[in-house]
Amino acid sequence: MGVTFFEYKFLELIKDKINFGKVLTVGRQEIILNNKEKKLFNLDNFEFKDEKYIDNILINKFRSSSVDSVDYSDFEKASIIADLNKPLDKSNLFDTVIDFGTSEHVFNATQCLQNISNLCKKEGTILHSLPANNNCGHGFWQFSPE
Repeated sequence: MGVTFFEYKFLELIKDKINFGKVLTVGRQEIILNNKEKKLFNLDNFEFKDEKYIDNILINKFRSSSVDSVDYSDFEKASIIADLNKPLDKSNLFDTVIDFGTSEHVFNATQCLQNISNLCKKEGTILHSLPANNNCGHGFWQFSPE
């Protein structure tokens, strides 16, 4: 679960096209950028130098009003602890839901995607970037446009 070069570049490309508003990340999104990439994206300054997760960057660089995260355990200090295999009783809470590498780890993919949809406000934005090919054994599923 994390933000690599490609996910970060995608966020930069859409930052003026959507209102991030209240953001939910599906799993805590770790920053997976090397030093060269951090420098390229101006994340090598003191303010973001020791950031492990994308939360503060979403607020400060992408104008999110808040960032929450949902995860099965509190291991990475998610703000919402929930099993995405089961229906959630929360809905219409977030303007943007970001799933950069979590759904493939949830066995009940249909319920997981339904939960993500339910958590997003009407007219909100859902962003998925999930591994597709050449990742055999990574999670339960490989999502593909096919």
